[in-house]
Formats: sequence, structure tokens, C-alpha cells
Amino acid sequence: MSKAMRVFAWMGLAVVLAVVLYGGYLYYATVKPVNSEDNTVINYTIEPGTTTKKVNQQLAQLGVIKHPKMADLLVRLHDWSHIQAGEYEVSSSMTLEQMYQKFEKGLVVEPDMVKVTIPEGYDLEYIAVNVSPLVALTAEDLLTEWKNKEYLMTLINDYWFLTEDILQEGIKYPLEGYFYPITYSFSKGAHTVDELTRQMLDVTKQKLDPLRELFDTNELSIHEVMALASVIEGETQNTEEMPMVAGVFLNRIQTGMYLQSDMTVLYALGEHAVRVTEAMTQTPSPYNTYVTQGIPIGPVSSPSIDAVEAVLQPASHSYLYFIADMYGCVDGKTHFFETYEEHMDFYRAYLLPSYEAGTNVCRPQ
Repeated sequence: MSKAMRVFAWMGLAVVLAVVLYGGYLYYATVKPVNSEDNTVINYTIEPGTTTKKVNQQLAQLGVIKHPKMADLLVRLHDWSHIQAGEYEVSSSMTLEQMYQKFEKGLVVEPDMVKVTIPEGYDLEYIAVNVSPLVALTAEDLLTEWKNKEYLMTLINDYWFLTEDILQEGIKYPLEGYFYPITYSFSKGAHTVDELTRQMLDVTKQKLDPLRELFDTNELSIHEVMALASVIEGETQNTEEMPMVAGVFLNRIQTGMYLQSDMTVLYALGEHAVRVTEAMTQTPSPYNTYVTQGIPIGPVSSPSIDAVEAVLQPASHSYLYFIADMYGCVDGKTHFFETYEEHMDFYRAYLLPSYEAGTNVCRPQ
């Protein structure tokens, strides 16, 4: 065998060995729990007709498995395909096999659990209304408990993503934006405020933990990231557009412009789902980004992980303006512009009648 052939043979062997080792790593990383010490429960629903491939993709999005394609292979290998629809409790301390045992046996959430859904982009007042019965308090009393500085300091000491920034003067609700939007299951019966609060913060921790390095290396503080993410959540529900919108806001900050987000005006006024007028934009508030420069003093809602990631990893571009085709006059998407003139030309040409009417009255194309 010539020297060249020996070299190629060794290279081929090295490639095969690397593939085997990598395959072994993926196998081991998939069969073991993501975090054996994290028992935070996440409620996960398998809809009727959902494939195991889709289940694995969703489990990966929830952060309870790492490699969905390897999971697909293991499911086929072990014939774990006989899954049943329903709502299940999963966690990153469970193995893939343990989860699929639940799915195949139909070990759904017990009916004596109370479910509370926090939708993305909803605020703390909404959350308080829906969870306050669990602690036998009014929503107003619960919100007061969540303002207690001594109690908040105990939470700040226990959760890395809570900082003393939430105690700034002018903050409306210190925990605004820090309860992750998801469906929670609580056992029936009385709960303490601390039990309730920590159960929700534990889910937030599980969601944010994988992003901790990005938080640590970002120029923005944790609180600023969460505040800006909440604004982005209100500006677009299309997750694919969120990094672009984040890029616009960060470009505005760098150029000294005001963010001018209607979401922050509504939060400052305590209003929901109303059209923002010129007079409203002049409301004096550290939340109102029409009169306060930079990121608002705190979050204005509960942002999704997609919105948080968008702030941590924004799209790089030179756009300073955007507008959503919310009535489907063009394509139903958000459009981005470098200049105010371009922005207004598009608005007048395609969107103005519908925006003024508050409904689809699009001009024929």
C-alpha cells in the first residue's frame, strides 16, 4: 500500500470513528434527562392525530429533550408510537422513555388540577385576576403582595433573572414580565402566595436558563432585555419577524430616536385594545416610549421565549421603521423601511383606509 493510500485509509477511519463517536454522544444526550435536578413541571398537550415526530419537535421547543431527530430514531427503534392524545406533565428531569411511557399509557393530568393559562403578551393584572382565587385573595390584594419589597428581595436572592432593577422607583408592578406565558396546573386547595409565585417563576427559570450565557454577554441588563422583549411581543405575534423588529428598536436606541411603541402607551394608561391617539402618546410615564427615551422602565407584559431570544440575537439591518399589514391589504406581513418617507408612502398607499376604519377596507391592488 502506497503512502498516499495509507493516509486516505487513516483519514477514512478517522471520519468513521468521528461519526460513531458523535452518534454515541447524540444517543447518550437523548436518552438521559436534560437536567436531572430540575423537577419543574411543564404541562404539554398532545392533540389528536399528532405524530411522534411532531411530539419530539414540541418537546425540544419546551426544553425537555435536546435532539429531536435522534429521539425520532429511538421512538422508531423501541416502537413508542402508540401515543394517546391528552394533557401530560413533563419535565427536564425525565428521560425520553419516561415521557413516552406516559404518552402510551395515557397518564394524563389528573382532573383535580386547576389549569390557568397565561397567554403571550398579557400583563400582570390579567394574571392576578386568574390566579388570585388559588390564594384566596382579591386580584388587588395579590398585586399588593407582589409589591412587598421584603418579599421581593427573597425572590431576587433565589432567581438569577430577578435583579434589584425591578425595585426602581416608578415601576408599576415589579414582577411584570417575569411569569412565563404558558398553561399552569395547580393542585386544588389552598396555596400560599409564595408557593404560587415560585411555581410560576420556576417555569420562567427553566425557559431562561438555556439563554443565561447570552444574557451575561449582552450589553443590555436582564431587566432591559425583558422589558424590550415585552414590547416586541406586543408589536408582532409572528415569531419570524421578532428579530427584525428587535433590530429596528435597537437601531433607534443607537441613533437616539424614541422607540414610539403604542404598547407602552396603552400600558402607561392601563388600557387594552384601543386605538392610540396623538393625545395619548403625550402621557407622562416612564413606560411611555413616546415621551421617555430608550427602553421603558420595565416590561409591559409577559413575553414569549421567542421575543426574549429576538432581543438577545436581533437581526442586523439598517431599518428604523416598520408597520404591520394587520388587515391583509398587501400580504399580512410586517414591512420595514429605512426612512420615514418610505414608511409613510407605504402606509398611505396601502394601509391608511383600513387603519382609520379599524377594519379591512383595503383599496383594490
